Amino acid sequence: MLRGSCHCGAQRFSAPAPQSVTSCNCSICSKRGALVAYYAPDEVELSLTPERLADYQWGDRMMTFHHCTTCGCGVFDEAPAWTTDAGEGRPARLVLNARLFDDLDLAAVPVRQVDGRDGG
Repeated sequence: MLRGSCHCGAQRFSAPAPQSVTSCNCSICSKRGALVAYYAPDEVELSLTPERLADYQWGDRMMTFHHCTTCGCGVFDEAPAWTTDAGEGRPARLVLNARLFDDLDLAAVPVRQVDGRDGG
């Protein structure tokens, strides 16, 4: 398990090292600049300071983005389980900003590019 935190340390987490990370160019991902790693909720341990944590939703409100109100770091996102229009089930996910892991060599982790701006 790797540990990570926001810049000020108010929001902390532990999770397995990601096998890959995702870089997306949709409007929110490109503005936040995160490289994200996806996990099943039970794979992540969160140690949060709730009074210093804020959330944000936009668009279809499918995801909740959480950031530290003290240092501003986008820490994690939550996506509920859902079903696509084609009837394909998608599991609930917890999305971590892999840039916040303390001892992860991001240069050694494959980066998957996603064209979220154009839907591809």
